[in-house]
Amino acid sequence: MNTVASATGLTVAALDGTVILDRIDLELPAGATTALVGASGAGKTTLAHAFLGHLGIGLLRTAGAVEVTGRDPFDPAQRRRLRGRATAYLPQDPLSALDPRRTVRAQLHTAARTAHPREARTARDAKIREAARAAALEPELLRHRPAQLSGGQAQRVLLAWTLIARPRLIILDEPTSGLDADTAHRVGAAFTDLPWRPAVLLISHDRGLVARTADRRFTLTDGVLQAQARRPAARTAPAAPPRPRAERETGPVPAVEASGVTIRRGRRLLLEDASLTLAAAGMIAVQGPSGSGKTSLARALCGHLRPEAGRLRVHGSPVDWDAAVRARAAAPFLAYVGQDARAALNPHETARRTLDRAFAAADRHGRAGAWDAEALVDRLGLPAAVLDRTPDRLSGGQRHRVALARALAAGPAALVCDETTAALDAATRRRLLDLLDHLRDLAGPPILLMTHQDDVAARADRVLTLTEGRLR
Repeated sequence: MNTVASATGLTVAALDGTVILDRIDLELPAGATTALVGASGAGKTTLAHAFLGHLGIGLLRTAGAVEVTGRDPFDPAQRRRLRGRATAYLPQDPLSALDPRRTVRAQLHTAARTAHPREARTARDAKIREAARAAALEPELLRHRPAQLSGGQAQRVLLAWTLIARPRLIILDEPTSGLDADTAHRVGAAFTDLPWRPAVLLISHDRGLVARTADRRFTLTDGVLQAQARRPAARTAPAAPPRPRAERETGPVPAVEASGVTIRRGRRLLLEDASLTLAAAGMIAVQGPSGSGKTSLARALCGHLRPEAGRLRVHGSPVDWDAAVRARAAAPFLAYVGQDARAALNPHETARRTLDRAFAAADRHGRAGAWDAEALVDRLGLPAAVLDRTPDRLSGGQRHRVALARALAAGPAALVCDETTAALDAATRRRLLDLLDHLRDLAGPPILLMTHQDDVAARADRVLTLTEGRLR
């Protein structure tokens, strides 16, 4: 079997001596999908980055070697020859990887020119159309800039970029975390039978995706890699819709009430005359296909996007749609926890400093809570050591939980979570949802969940569906 990439005796440690990867031996053969699973923070992304010749800040390779197509990616000169040609990486935070100033079509043209410089423009255009179709990317999205994309759409743009480049090694880090089930199936099918037979390294908490697509499966636990027997995909009937819990008793005034909300993205109508009522200590889940407008609704409620029409009340009082206007008026704060945690966190600021600033803002506005930084990260299943790390020294799942901790520390009037649990393993997801339930029991903020995960939606008092511009 032709080996495209390999790690031999690879050991990576933090500056304090903590071993992140312990003598890893792994071969990635051509034409095979190798799945890497494990708990959030186990080191999966660190191993993936090693095949790119990159380690996070504060990490050192203390032993071992890595090769990709016979080259050492840790050698700067050889790494330049590999990037974008022999290797491609689809990260957990896709919007951060796209140029915010350029349209999707322009960025895919750049990928085509880089990978196929001698081809005519018509041939490159054909490759772009083929890649967009394989990545389940709607043609109209090619005209959009990244700010107009949902998280799931941005993931598919980067997948299309990868398919255009035709690299020998493809690394996919949670490629379906922001996608609905149907689109996730289509994306999964896109990289399992590629005609140029690349090696694919798949990092995912999506058990169904791993079962359907992986030829080989490895588990990473406490820095140690173990092979697992491949499990055939189970043939099961479609899952029944989650059964919402009985809605809690509330007072006469809703915590959040939005009515007549209409949102457009360019000429496309995303949401028309929608209404939503979130009770005190309540939890509502909103589901719908990727790109249906869930993120736009979430951002509008939190003051980051002004709808074309609509009214918003918080605790019975009118609130402006603009977050800056809300801040000047000392209006209630609605916290948004988005899909791209890397972009949301200050790259130069430790998690402790991030939380301290949120606590200070809550104090200034009389919203102080009962927890300190250590207690909050502990409840979110994070080790205390993360408090002294910057975002680049955290795993994707850890970054998402730090972003959630910051939102909670700010003492919001409501919490809006946009696929916050998508990059987490099942055990960590349950722990986080347990915490949100506990907060509601303590009369904490009401919660709006945008999610594709049925087990997450099942925790809600009520489940709404957003599709074809209607919220029902």
